[in-house]
Amino acid sequence: MLAAIHPLDLGILISFLAVTLVVGLNYGKQIKTIQDYALGGKNFSTSTLVATIVATFASGSGFFVNLENTYTSGLYFLIPLSGMLLQLWLNGRLAIRMGEFMNHVSVAEAMGSMYGKTVQIITALSGIMAKTGFMAIQFKIIARVLVVLFNMESHLATIMSASIVIFYSAFGGIKAVTFTDILQFFTFGAVLPALALVIWNSVKNSSDITATLADYPMFHLSQVVGWHPQFFSAVGLLLYATIPHFQPELFQRIAMARDPIQARRALTYSAAIYFLIQLIIAWISILILVEHPGLAKEHIFPYIVNKYTYPGIKGVLGAGLIALTMSTADSSLNSISVMFANDFIKPLMRKSHASVATARAFSFASGFFALFLALYNQDLLKLVLLSISLYMPIFSVPMLLAVLGFRTTTRVVLRGMSAGFISVILWSFFFNNADSIIPSMGANLAVLLASHYLLGEPGGWKKVTLIK
Repeated sequence: MLAAIHPLDLGILISFLAVTLVVGLNYGKQIKTIQDYALGGKNFSTSTLVATIVATFASGSGFFVNLENTYTSGLYFLIPLSGMLLQLWLNGRLAIRMGEFMNHVSVAEAMGSMYGKTVQIITALSGIMAKTGFMAIQFKIIARVLVVLFNMESHLATIMSASIVIFYSAFGGIKAVTFTDILQFFTFGAVLPALALVIWNSVKNSSDITATLADYPMFHLSQVVGWHPQFFSAVGLLLYATIPHFQPELFQRIAMARDPIQARRALTYSAAIYFLIQLIIAWISILILVEHPGLAKEHIFPYIVNKYTYPGIKGVLGAGLIALTMSTADSSLNSISVMFANDFIKPLMRKSHASVATARAFSFASGFFALFLALYNQDLLKLVLLSISLYMPIFSVPMLLAVLGFRTTTRVVLRGMSAGFISVILWSFFFNNADSIIPSMGANLAVLLASHYLLGEPGGWKKVTLIK
């Protein structure tokens, strides 16, 4: 309950949420078209694009995943984590090939421009499913932070925090998302290094860190690399993290740039900053391992709160972690509302223009549905893994090939998408795990290329004009 929170912490938390809401709602009146809602006029500075890209990718769920898995798995987790840095960097390298897509408001529209309305609708639906589940995870993280930091069992604060995201994202469009991302970027960008310094100062002897790392084989590269299932699983995760996904919100950030050169520059800087943030979180995890080895995953964050925080600091930490979740959730919400209005309703209803009102209405509907899932579904992980597995294997392969310069026909792309979908279902049925993404993407690629060349379809590889 709110009464259990120290007044100082409550003041910090409410102030952060209030400022976020005011900043976000300030941009709603400037929106006239779906292009305004999705791309904000394409007049953002590079530093603004960097802030919103980092804020989008540095999520609340990512904080806990990094914190807990570095502590328990060491290099088996840190090796795959490096793939996220590589993915952002690779997306920057690919951005210079994306000049022909820069005026599209969504990745589904880009697919539709090449392969027609059916592919556009399928891409939109798979993206909406994936990002709705991911939003639910972020809202659930807000609830977890509030429970651990402030002992708030009530759903009230979670609903309030999530509702703020939904309202400013729905009314303010991408400009609201972008400029609240800047606020949130500086919030968690200050909190995480400060937390790392506090914990580091509590380590009595710096040699304890070296000794602890030496004691755990999971931090020895020579022990980690080898012919055993855990290493192969790490390699699979590395591939998943490294392959450019062209997630809806990332494509949107590329399209928000003035040109491919600015997009490449923003993604390159973002990769470096994102890597630094993940390094800080991993360092916090290692310091906790030095201070208190043997903790269960679910006890790591409560241990940090109980040992290193006090009134005032709890409020700051809470604001920082909620900023991580909000900055990711709002980007997902905006991207799927654009796809619903522009890439589902518009082609399905044969409208000439997508409606901003439709996008806003769907923001509310999908946002509160994700909040409902977060509050009342205890097995969100399976939901998110399923939604991701139905996005990447279906869509990422033909889009990546298109950026690299490969074109084919609609029926070939639909065959590849079908192969990816069927592979996900079969893999999940027979193996019952989350490792279906890479094999299913392989199935999509194999069927797509085989169908194209065996059937003698028009198209193939063409030279892409690079903008340098």
